[in-house]
Amino acid sequence: MKTTLDLLEKFAENLNVGIVIVDNKDKIILFNKRAGEMLQQDPETRIGSSILRCHGEVSEKPVLKMIDDLKNRVMDHYEGWVNFKGRMLYEYIYPLWNSKGECLAVVEELHDAAEKAEYLKMKGDWKDLHISGLGEKSPRSPHEKVM
Repeated sequence: MKTTLDLLEKFAENLNVGIVIVDNKDKIILFNKRAGEMLQQDPETRIGSSILRCHGEVSEKPVLKMIDDLKNRVMDHYEGWVNFKGRMLYEYIYPLWNSKGECLAVVEELHDAAEKAEYLKMKGDWKDLHISGLGEKSPRSPHEKVM
């Protein structure tokens, strides 16, 4: 019989949603293969690296502020659109709390959302997005130190 951890790992790998989980030290503890496909990154190399390495240097301060705001209950979740190298993604980010009210981790869900984006464009409820993942907004190597 599989252990609970084995079952949870298998579950995360088979979701049709990209999942990234970040611990309280801003280190990635789970990066499933679907997130890897969506963000064109190798999940195995991302585990244990800083979440900041998944973003360009220009995005470090806003990413840290958002994570800090989630951990400190300034906001209960973040949701928004990402155009990652032409792939439309919808992200939903939220903290996980233990029974004592302490933040255990922050979860990012990534959803393929091209059809939803097209629908919103047809309704006139759409704002164009900058393209992430290119130039100064490119993910960086997970192996370099973050300052």
